[in-house]
Amino acid sequence: MKLTVRLLQWKDLTPGRLAAWADLESRALDPNAYLSPHFVMPAQRYLASHADPLVIWIEQEGAAGHEVLGVGIFDAVRGTRQFPLPHLRAFCSPHSKLSGLPEDSTVASEVIEAWIAYCAGKAFHWHGIDFLYWQADSKTEQLVRSIGPQYGITWHEYERMSRAVLYPSQAGEPYIESQLSTNRRKDARRCMRRLEDIGPVTWAPLQGAAVDEACIDRFLELERAGWKGEQGDALLSNSHDEQFFREMVRGFAGTGKALFAELSVGDRVISSTSNFLSGRAAFAFKIGWHRDFAKMSPGILNEVELTHQAPSLLGKLDFFDSGAGQDSYIDELWVDRRPLSKSLFVTSHAGHIMHGAVALGKRLKHRLLTDKSTN
Repeated sequence: MKLTVRLLQWKDLTPGRLAAWADLESRALDPNAYLSPHFVMPAQRYLASHADPLVIWIEQEGAAGHEVLGVGIFDAVRGTRQFPLPHLRAFCSPHSKLSGLPEDSTVASEVIEAWIAYCAGKAFHWHGIDFLYWQADSKTEQLVRSIGPQYGITWHEYERMSRAVLYPSQAGEPYIESQLSTNRRKDARRCMRRLEDIGPVTWAPLQGAAVDEACIDRFLELERAGWKGEQGDALLSNSHDEQFFREMVRGFAGTGKALFAELSVGDRVISSTSNFLSGRAAFAFKIGWHRDFAKMSPGILNEVELTHQAPSLLGKLDFFDSGAGQDSYIDELWVDRRPLSKSLFVTSHAGHIMHGAVALGKRLKHRLLTDKSTN
């Protein structure tokens, strides 16, 4: 198989290429909604404060034309404390929760090798690639680690973290009973009874045409009604964030890949969650709830019911990424974890020397601090 690797400018992403990229997303070896064109394009349009990204485009020419098999979105960086040489940084917007390199699962090894060979060649003008929020347990990392050394390229993980994840087929009532503490279950039942004293409580998942402008408006108002609104961090607090969210949701909803879950008392929605599907996975984005009902924990009740309904609603998916940071409230409900990392892909001889020097400097600094603390 002969693959072609091209370095494209942002303006080269024609409607045809965007459609091919969206099709690739459904075949990706490691699903990632944060690298869907439905996410990246509005993020770049409304959230970027720098030059347009570069695109590494990997394709195969066949009888039916050019088929895209891999897409990498990167920002050029002059240098950082972590790696003080010109390098690329994998696309990661202020609202991104994962970075990566989507490649066709049926030819993933060939695509990764073509990408690595390109990065090791003379046409690649940088000394490495920095990946933030990389899926450290991914099949892609296994391929990079095994193929990279053949081209003199090394992979260096410099920070490790974890994120709560749910396996939908294993969720449901037995999961909640076994994983949520007795006190938490009692508290959830107490909160539900208090809501039922106000009016009938209903929970509804919304997909497809149901994720309309009214659904988006309800979510945005609820997100602003909680603590994020008080702190000025809500999406409605910034017009660019709002525009990004609306356009992103429209894109995912247009392909049936947006999933909202609403908790209501009577005819009033009091909590809403926004989630997106990519390949065989789901990705939680944000949650909103109304402060008038804060004592009844509507956000938690919404997540509990989503967990309860996950086997029937999302049972065919491999996993549900919480998108949450460590020590989030969701950690008590979703007990499984997936490892994430910040990792550096070093591609040049000068890069190896610089990385070694930085690593040595860190070790010396750590030793000096240790010696100082013990004396």
